[in-house]
Amino acid sequence: MKKIAVWGDSVLKGVVLEEGKDRYSLLKDSSIELIKREYNLMIKNNSKFGLTVTKAMRLMDKSLSKGDHPNYVLVELGGNDCDYNWKEISENPDKEYYPNTPLPKFIESINTIIEKFRANGIEPILTNLPPLSSQKYFDWFGKNGLNTDNIKKWMGNIDRIYRHQETYSLALMDIANKQKCDLIDIRTPIILEENTDDFICEDGIHPNEKAHKLMAHTFMNYLNNKMAYLS
Repeated sequence: MKKIAVWGDSVLKGVVLEEGKDRYSLLKDSSIELIKREYNLMIKNNSKFGLTVTKAMRLMDKSLSKGDHPNYVLVELGGNDCDYNWKEISENPDKEYYPNTPLPKFIESINTIIEKFRANGIEPILTNLPPLSSQKYFDWFGKNGLNTDNIKKWMGNIDRIYRHQETYSLALMDIANKQKCDLIDIRTPIILEENTDDFICEDGIHPNEKAHKLMAHTFMNYLNNKMAYLS
């Protein structure tokens, strides 16, 4: 039986914001859990809340040093990397700020991850990023007591949040193409829905239960085409 390891952030961890409660919890029927029930595969989910490429690389190195060598790794990263320290921006909007992981560093790190896994006989599979809702995320700032006027002054246009995150998603697709690495598109199916916001939690960044079902369906389509290699 083939072994698959998942390295992702809170998205593939299955973290959702409970509606009307403003608190996070783990979704019982997350996309990865749905896949585990559907297929006879050994899947180890190493995803963690707040994971960036830098943190992920340290954990991956530690895992490899312990002899954890699956056949495939599913890598879903970038959502935390592209985010900013909004508190700092809200306090002083006239300074220059950079995301948690600037895009060039993010691209370099993803390439390193791919090469490191392949050097250990493990084939990586990437995902792009699920869409976010700029307005929902911006409104979430206000609930946390940040100065939204200052944040708006710094960014100029609220839609910039979406466009900025999209650059990281597009970078992942470009890396996969250049590295000849499989990529599972979990973004497009959500965007093609009539109202994308219906698939995003009220914090604007976490896919909700409906989105996880869509993502699970996308993962299953990929696995169904790969079962001859995975069994």
